[in-house]
Amino acid sequence: MPAPTDRIFLTTLACLVPCIALSQVLQWPTPQDIDRALKANPFPSAERIGSEPLSSPPRLDPKRGPIDVEALAKGKPPHPSIAVALGSASTPLRIFITLDMPRASLELLTDQASRAGAVLVLRGLKSQSLRKTLAAVSDLIGNRKVAWVIDPEAFTRFGVNKAPTFVLALNDGGPEDAQQGCGGGCATRAAFVSVAGDVTLDYALEAMLRRRPEAAPRAEPILKRLRAS
Repeated sequence: MPAPTDRIFLTTLACLVPCIALSQVLQWPTPQDIDRALKANPFPSAERIGSEPLSSPPRLDPKRGPIDVEALAKGKPPHPSIAVALGSASTPLRIFITLDMPRASLELLTDQASRAGAVLVLRGLKSQSLRKTLAAVSDLIGNRKVAWVIDPEAFTRFGVNKAPTFVLALNDGGPEDAQQGCGGGCATRAAFVSVAGDVTLDYALEAMLRRRPEAAPRAEPILKRLRAS
């Protein structure tokens, strides 16, 4: 019977033999091999590339509702007040914000949105992460009941390029239906009124009333809720 050291040597040798044999079998392709491969599978010519049909790019439906955050998360959000991603909210008032705004402004607007029944609208995810977005919104909202959505198309529909921007729909369908009759995914100016700037919600509503007195039936009840709470 071989000694233990002999067994170790034989085992090591048995492992090395396949590796040595494999290194002897594998070889780099020669120029002749490459030429044969190119002849068998030639690159497409410019004429062939130009004649190949291209698939149509995906079309965006401007009437599509906002992203359902709860469905994206595929689970229960960290706080029940966050489980609100409304495609057809009953409130006509939206506040467009970004999570990069000053914290004091975000806190004030979140508190006022809770009391007024307004919806907070985000353009997209924080750092391209749903988890970070949920955590940031959860920390911002706390125990308040606030509806919020991620709806990048709404920023385009209402021409929002500053945050915060306050949008009040003037028709019965809500902000999403304000685009009817406009075409191209935008919203008709007659269907809504907006105010942009780092102001309070009550100031924005008062500015809307001065600009569009016909907004009174929608703006005044919200102002009353704000002042009463």
